[in-house]
Amino acid sequence: MFGMKVKKKQSAPTDLTIDARKVEFPLAEDMAKNRYWHSNDPVVTHFFNALQSTFPEGERFFIDSARDVRDKIGKENLPEVLKRHIDVFIRQEAFHGQHHEHWTQALIDAGYGRMDAFSDELKKMRLWAKENVPAETRLSMTSASEHFTASMAHFFIYKRPDLIRGASEPFQQLLLYHALEEVEHKAVCFDLYQESKGGYRLRMLGLLISSVDIMKHVSERHIYLLKKDGLWNLSNRVKAMNLIWGRKGIATQLIPYVLTYTKPNFHPWETDERVKLRASFEDIFQQLDAKMATAS
Repeated sequence: MFGMKVKKKQSAPTDLTIDARKVEFPLAEDMAKNRYWHSNDPVVTHFFNALQSTFPEGERFFIDSARDVRDKIGKENLPEVLKRHIDVFIRQEAFHGQHHEHWTQALIDAGYGRMDAFSDELKKMRLWAKENVPAETRLSMTSASEHFTASMAHFFIYKRPDLIRGASEPFQQLLLYHALEEVEHKAVCFDLYQESKGGYRLRMLGLLISSVDIMKHVSERHIYLLKKDGLWNLSNRVKAMNLIWGRKGIATQLIPYVLTYTKPNFHPWETDERVKLRASFEDIFQQLDAKMATAS
């Protein structure tokens, strides 16, 4: 049914190193000082609060799907490099999930109690999917989601660097730390999907499901956060619409790059954002590198 297999056309850069870096960020302390930590703007701040709140269970979904397909294929049947990359991918995503849990807890502590219920809802969905959705289908969704998160790095570099620079320091550093590691491991699940003999149509189904899923969950959380602050008025509704769908909106500028995934011979390493990401935010990475060196 899901045939139309395509030939891999590219592999990872020869200098690729994937590192799992354990770093902590004082998000709760910073949020306590300034609830609207991005440009003192509730609409932008709550967009990022809403987006990140989908990730704790999302990261676990990614880890589950990668492990399940890896084990189904058999480690002994995978290339050595890919096996190592899967192991580090899992560690990176575990650390990312912890950061997002701390971020979500900071929101709960700040009075946004429904964020806990949102997390429980996603946990139930993840556990249901693990029992009822084939591992290859879950991996197709994961591969598409990984393309989306890596696309955010491309977006920050070339389209909206202000969305990094407008954030307060801990959030700047966390966003770039995640962006760097998402770029490093952006092809791991895609390559595993290829090894599982996954086809093009299932890959596109994964893209469709993951895209609809993230738009739905981010939108409902964004609206909730603004409503909780009594700020879901006409002015902020228009502002939120422009933030996402305006001429320079996040979705408007992000979607064309995300859609490169639909090319039959697509591979994530057609572009390599690692050097440009660091160069574009060199000052922030200097602080972040010092923090990571201390943590290690």
